[in-house]
Amino acid sequence: MINRIIDEALIAHEFEKEHQTDLTSFYIRETNSAIRFVILHKLDELHSPAELNAAINQSAPESFLNHPAFKKNCDLICVHQVNKLAEFKDNEEQIFAIEEDPHFFKKYILYYSDAEASAIQEYSFDKLIATISDKSQFSNYKSNPLAATQYSVAAKIFIKLPFLELPFTRGELVSLRLQAAEAVAEAELDATYKIAQKLTANNVDELIKELIKNELENNSN
Repeated sequence: MINRIIDEALIAHEFEKEHQTDLTSFYIRETNSAIRFVILHKLDELHSPAELNAAINQSAPESFLNHPAFKKNCDLICVHQVNKLAEFKDNEEQIFAIEEDPHFFKKYILYYSDAEASAIQEYSFDKLIATISDKSQFSNYKSNPLAATQYSVAAKIFIKLPFLELPFTRGELVSLRLQAAEAVAEAELDATYKIAQKLTANNVDELIKELIKNELENNSN
């Protein structure tokens, strides 16, 4: 499921699939003089970085292996499914060892749980963009990042795939002065705010006295 969504994302970002095996797909994008390679690999088991590098190189097409930019400008996206998100802790060291390995490719481990897989059944890249743009879902994700949701999957994909562009929605900017005034009013500090606005380099002492006086008057009430 996630592999299909990533495939759609790659095609949407002008990558072309050059070669495919049962576990691995190879993509290339040529933009003017810039060339970028991506490998999408289903990682059923966590192997050592050396074993992973060897397996990928053995299945790579000759056109990739013979290209001088292949190993220097290639992202290897490894998709790994776990039963529960808590299992990440058990495999943390192995995952970091793969991602930090400097040889051959830039490596990213995109792991997800069985529950997350269920959450994105019949999902598409277009739906993924709609999900990542939903501010209400982001708020829920921020409150509980370990919950298995559509947003948790979308967030991981956009974090782990460096070539994906986050959707941008233009909105009207609200003046910071207005935002401050609203916050002050909500905190019932209008009087204090009006006094603070009188601050200059020459009236600090006078301002402090006025603030103290205002505070004492409020306390007496």
